[in-house]
Amino acid sequence: MKILKALIVDDETPARNWLRRLLTEQPQIDVVAEADGVESAREYLCSNPVDVVFLDVQMPPLTGFDLLPDLPPECQVIFITAYDTFAVRAFESNALDYLLKPVHPERLANTISRLLTRISVSTELPNIVSDNLSLGESTLRLQDLIPLKDRHVLRMVSVSAISAIQAQGAYTRIYISGVPPLMILCAIGDWESRLPSPPFARLDRSLIINLTNIAEAITIDRNQTQLSLRGLESTFELGRAASQRLRFLLGQQVLPITHV
Repeated sequence: MKILKALIVDDETPARNWLRRLLTEQPQIDVVAEADGVESAREYLCSNPVDVVFLDVQMPPLTGFDLLPDLPPECQVIFITAYDTFAVRAFESNALDYLLKPVHPERLANTISRLLTRISVSTELPNIVSDNLSLGESTLRLQDLIPLKDRHVLRMVSVSAISAIQAQGAYTRIYISGVPPLMILCAIGDWESRLPSPPFARLDRSLIINLTNIAEAITIDRNQTQLSLRGLESTFELGRAASQRLRFLLGQQVLPITHV
């Protein structure tokens, strides 16, 4: 059993003490050091490599993001902060996870499980790069984070942030507000069986949408509807059956529908 060396970086002593206490319950995590800021973390890392860094964001005069260039690519980063406003930037930096203070033991345990899985895969299969996504067997929750890998880009994405999923042969194109679509090797049927419904709904053979992200549906004629989702430049052309299913699913919900 591989023991992972961990470094805790936080300028608040109570926060470091609480996290260390939680991590003592994780037998594969060894907290080898603590740092009260970016500079002290840099000094330690110069001669002491670690496998994972539990990193606070706001540590004036610097932030946790300032430490990232000093970390080797194989070092995993888990952000821990009292604020959720940095989540997007954290995942864009390929952080494994983003935990809010006070850290809940069960939430931390889930993160450690994912950390061990990632380390195991990278250790046992160092020369294999896979674009395949394994969704597991259980139903995903809106608050779950899932890794989406498109060629050389890996994003940690909240299920609730997914606006639409479109089939492209054996692949699916994942639409997320504010970022370019990701192409994932995963069948649309696998997505349908794992995503929570509602708010996700499959409108036809090639399209799943998040109903909560609908911005506008324009009826072109009885056989065609143009669907717009918040935060996406792309629009989706729905045929007659998909249009009828959309209206059925929305029921009495308020939806800006325009006829032309």
